[in-house]
Amino acid sequence: MIYIVRPGDSLYLIARRFGVTVQTLLDSNVICNPNLIYPGQVLVIPQASLEIPKAGGTPYYVILPGDTLFCLARQFNTSTQILAQANRIPDPNLIFAGSELLIAYDIPDPRELQILWEQTALNCDILTSLQIYGIYYLGTFQWEAIGQKAIPYLGILAVNPCSIVRYYAIISLGRIALNGESRRILTNALQDPDPIVVQLTRLALSRLDYVRTNRRIHVTISDTQLYSQPFLDTPYITLPPGTAIIVERWYIPSPIGEDFPPAGLAVWDYVRVIATGQTGFLLRVGYNQTLLI
Repeated sequence: MIYIVRPGDSLYLIARRFGVTVQTLLDSNVICNPNLIYPGQVLVIPQASLEIPKAGGTPYYVILPGDTLFCLARQFNTSTQILAQANRIPDPNLIFAGSELLIAYDIPDPRELQILWEQTALNCDILTSLQIYGIYYLGTFQWEAIGQKAIPYLGILAVNPCSIVRYYAIISLGRIALNGESRRILTNALQDPDPIVVQLTRLALSRLDYVRTNRRIHVTISDTQLYSQPFLDTPYITLPPGTAIIVERWYIPSPIGEDFPPAGLAVWDYVRVIATGQTGFLLRVGYNQTLLI
């Protein structure tokens, strides 16, 4: 089940209430300090004997009070140096609760990443969904980790003959979300011959506007179902493309082990809609892909 921490809660009290151990809670959730949990924090309490990945992170993580970059690097099997570089953190000993971290595992050379995208696109018409996921979808987060230095390379990819490359170059620019040259590239992309790329470009431009006030704001890129609970048979409403949301907790594996092909285990993100304040769960699709920029 999903439990939202209330005032006065502790991991010990929650474990006793639901008949699990504190260690089960620690194994099922990204928690840096077991003595520090906070009202509103989302915890996964898995079914008995069910082993699931830890909830709380990838592709991003929302920093909680008591977190350290060192602890988070250990939780996500990466390094403090990579996390600091990918998130432009000048002092790894100083991070701020409430901000959002990109969980990066490497900082690739931008020229090498550009070449990979271009060479893969030579087979644009026969790319498999797994290739698109592994190279282009995951690659958008690699470009984000590179940051501003990625923008000239993405400008080249944004006019590649393959529409798949252009699509994910636009998403990458929306993830980096810097004005200036990014906005110029995106504005030019409004003339793309593919209407799907044009629609995505408008959404990426809208995110550039939103992050001026809060970098945690993301936008939906297609019709997206907002479920009342992280279970496939619960009621939902449909959010249209361009809906602005804030993710309160990233990566929530199904606490009952529900299957959602092709990736297998269903994975959710707990979000709040900016315009209405409504909260709920967005189901990831494909290979656990978010429908967000």
